[in-house]
Amino acid sequence: MTRTVKLGVVTTGHGPRDEYIHYHQNVLRALGANVEVVIRHIYEDLTLDALLPYQVGKETPNLGAHVHVPGAVGNHMGDGWEHRFFALDFATGRVQQTIDRLETEDGVDMVLLACAAEFPQGALSAATLLIHPRDLMFQIAESLAHGSRRRIKIGALVDAEHADHDYADWASKPYFERIELVMAPITTTWLAAAETLGQEGVDVAFFFGYGVGLAPFDPIDEIPNLEKAIGAPLILPHRVTVLHLRNLIGPALDDRAYL
Repeated sequence: MTRTVKLGVVTTGHGPRDEYIHYHQNVLRALGANVEVVIRHIYEDLTLDALLPYQVGKETPNLGAHVHVPGAVGNHMGDGWEHRFFALDFATGRVQQTIDRLETEDGVDMVLLACAAEFPQGALSAATLLIHPRDLMFQIAESLAHGSRRRIKIGALVDAEHADHDYADWASKPYFERIELVMAPITTTWLAAAETLGQEGVDVAFFFGYGVGLAPFDPIDEIPNLEKAIGAPLILPHRVTVLHLRNLIGPALDDRAYL
């Protein structure tokens, strides 16, 4: 029997994040993989008070995080949670420390970053395999760009405050001239931005929010409603990643079972 692979998952805030354990483990097992998910959170040993010196606004290079805030209400993670932003250099260091702990203390076989954020080039590494969903997302866009005789119309749901940066990010790709990019800044709701892309008639849409729709209090129909409004496939990093992971975790997929 193929041995069980230990997949280490890094989240960018506090825990618990049981939805990430359930999603990755259940989907991979349903597809026949022998896997055990081990999860760690980059701020798991830091209180909010310890984090406050590193909190920044969206105009500063940052990494978003769901953290525990006493008395907070209304977050889709539940009461007592808020989504805040912390300096990117500080957060990056914590991500690397968490990768190291998963490998040395938990003995994982590979590490997944449960985020699709941009980190400084070469800032993160692993002794095992390191899976970064952001890279996988852009690889899909590149394959679409080079696989068609026409310019593929790609929609992008983006945070309004980061829209200019996100556009520049896409524009830096060597295949940018082979796509037509339609930006949909989120100024009110995700659904309103999705409807904008629907009006543009995009071929495919990208949303770089890892785990959107999986949080405990996300509406069950949230992602289906976004896809319906867009009228085209919506590429999400957690979906792309779990399917990619299936190729890396044994036993090999029983292809003939689907004939």
